[in-house]
Amino acid sequence: MNSQILLYSVFIFYVQFQYSSQFLLPGPEKLFLVPSVAFRYHSSTLGFTVNAKSTEDWIVYAQGWFFEENPFRSFIAHTALSTTVSDINEERVAYFTASGKKHRELCLEGLSKQLCTETDNKGLISTKFRISNNDIEKYRQPGGVGGKVLFQVSTFNTYQYINETGEIYLCDDNGISFISDIDDTIKVTGVTSARRVLVNTFSGEYKAIENMAKRYRQWEQRYNATFHYLTASPDQLYPFLRDFFEREKFPLGSAHMRHFTWFDKNFINFFMSQSYISQKSKVLKMFLDQTRSRYFVLLGDIFQKDPEIYARIYEQYPQRIAKIFIRKYSDDSDGQKRLEQVFSRIPKEKWQTFENGNDLPENFKIEK
Repeated sequence: MNSQILLYSVFIFYVQFQYSSQFLLPGPEKLFLVPSVAFRYHSSTLGFTVNAKSTEDWIVYAQGWFFEENPFRSFIAHTALSTTVSDINEERVAYFTASGKKHRELCLEGLSKQLCTETDNKGLISTKFRISNNDIEKYRQPGGVGGKVLFQVSTFNTYQYINETGEIYLCDDNGISFISDIDDTIKVTGVTSARRVLVNTFSGEYKAIENMAKRYRQWEQRYNATFHYLTASPDQLYPFLRDFFEREKFPLGSAHMRHFTWFDKNFINFFMSQSYISQKSKVLKMFLDQTRSRYFVLLGDIFQKDPEIYARIYEQYPQRIAKIFIRKYSDDSDGQKRLEQVFSRIPKEKWQTFENGNDLPENFKIEK
């Protein structure tokens, strides 16, 4: 009998050890690339308002993340989330709690030549390089209106060779671009409620705001426009947002996001932090400064600081911002007063509110 008890105890210890040790071992290494953008090269002798020649080179940006999942952190986060969220998506939690692989060499291939770079302290890929227009034309593929080029990033992890394909959308000096927020502009997130943010981020399928995808597709065709998505959402969400874009049939385009780390601690405050405002303003200025006569339509919502950000950008580039659309609830009179104050120096015909895609005009005037 004693030998049976001893054998049983050893068996229980072994099972518990196997169960707990899986959290102490490193998880798999993974890589994903976030679609980026390319602008024409402008020499220092070219006037600030002069378009580059159609044969001029391009400045190409690449972005992504190389990381290692952390089962222990994922377990802790899952346990904490389970008090608020049901039907938790394990993969999303794993991405949020992963650790970046810092200072790892990665090589970009598939264009005219191999270009190697190194991940930063967070495991992020953030690089740009110059490529000739001939090479762009050689590799240009359909995608967006201006087309796109594809490239591959490769590296070795502990067990295998990793290779992922990235997209770079071409944004020339002239044309029309729609720059859209994501959370509560085209996707239901509920940023004013901590619980709703957690539920809508870590469980279930992402839900689209009614008829937004339909209107975006109509605009893409009518205005021969490119689309870019600029959001406070963490880049760890991009693989899941890509599924959402494709399922709902939103126009594809570049994505410009921030990176959440385990040390940011408060996921909710991350959405509303001052760094979100500065990052969004910086990206908008990049688009306007790196193109010379391109027009932009800005879409956002009242639930964060989009109105204030867009108003400041309009004041700096009034001739380049064709229209501003802000999502709010139709019965939000306080929100309407806020917008009228924030946009007091912007012509009324230049901005409009909406609650869903049905409220957005299929056609509107873009000054040229």
